[in-house]
This record gives sequence, C-alpha cells and structure tokens, in this order.
Amino acid sequence: MKRLTLLLMTVLISVCSLDAMAKKEHKIYDAVIIPGYPFDPDGKMNAIYRMRLAWAYELYETGRTKYIILSGGAVHSPYVEAEIFALYLMGKGVPADKLILERKAEHSMENVFYSMEIAEKYGFEKVAVATDMWQSGMIQFLGMLEKHDLSKVDFVPAKFSIVNRYWKSFEFEIDHQLALKEEFVPLFARKDKQTRRIGTHGLLWKPSEYVELTFASDINNR
Repeated sequence: MKRLTLLLMTVLISVCSLDAMAKKEHKIYDAVIIPGYPFDPDGKMNAIYRMRLAWAYELYETGRTKYIILSGGAVHSPYVEAEIFALYLMGKGVPADKLILERKAEHSMENVFYSMEIAEKYGFEKVAVATDMWQSGMIQFLGMLEKHDLSKVDFVPAKFSIVNRYWKSFEFEIDHQLALKEEFVPLFARKDKQTRRIGTHGLLWKPSEYVELTFASDINNR
C-alpha cells in the first residue's frame, strides 16, 4: 500500500510539474521564489543547489523576472539558506538590490507562504515558484492535499537542458561565514517528527504580524 501511495504521489508530482512548465513558458514575472537548501561548507556543492541557483540566474539574466525572492532560514545547518543563495548569485553578478531575502521559512510550503506575504505587501502581481521539478510538484501536491490556496502563484520548474549550461559556473568560493547564524539549534532538535511532518504540509504557518522587504545588501547587518 505504501509503495502504491508513493507511486501515485510521484505520478501526480510529475504531472503537476510538466503542466506548469508548459503553461508558463514565456511569462514574465515581477518576482520568482527560490526555496533554499541546507548548506555544507565542507562538502561538494549539492546538485539541488546547482539546479536552483542556475535556474534563478537564467530567469533573471533572460529578463523573465525582475526580482528574485530567496527563501529559507537556518534550518538543518547553521547557515541562513536565503543568504547563502544570495552570496552565490551576487558572485555571479546579480545586483544585491534585485535579491530579496526571506529568512523565516523552515519548510517548502512556508517558502511559498512567507515569500507571497512579501510579494503581496510590496505589489508584486506576477509571482512564480522557480525550483527543481520534484519540489515544484511536491508543493503543488501538498497544496491540493491540504487545500492551500496557491492560486496567486505560478510554478516554473527548472529545465535540465538550460541548467546544464551553468552547471560548473557556480564552482567558486563565497564567504559563507556571512550567513552564519549564532546560537543555532537544528530543526530536529526543536521539533519532534510529527510536528515536522505537519510543518512540511504547511500547517504550522501563520500570517506574519510584520512583513519587511530586505535585500541581499543587508546580509552584513543581520
């Protein structure tokens, strides 16, 4: 039964991602949301990192988005995911005032919810989640499962043929200490397994009392 459920979920995720890709091929966005990923300064850059960074860079360089919202706090490692992504993109030449930081999210659904708060407060009307195909489909699947309203955001999953162009171009050093969060406690030590599962489904999120527009230039002032 578990295998059947997993197979069904995989099929639905693939269908959601491919459908999104076909419908949003040429749309231009005010901002795209790039979900973060845990950073390991001692390891080789993860393929997921390369894919999301390359896709964000492609969308900005080709004029398909005006801004990039980088989302993710220090969740599984002591580095703020949004800031690590920003440091890499600035290293590739993307201006700091085009990179918006969202530092609260601890789960994929929260990447969307917190980033959309920023988009709505500051008047971004056309917004999309731009990530790898698997995560894109998973967010949509969980959205349907939990009846979350994702109608205000598009999904533009990464194209492997395009990402490959930049695969080695992010192999440079960044000052990752700039993104280090002091007194860090990993998610698994703060929340039990059941609570983390609920968070994955987007059921822990609550609207923020205050929404701030913070750019990558603010990294040194965190």
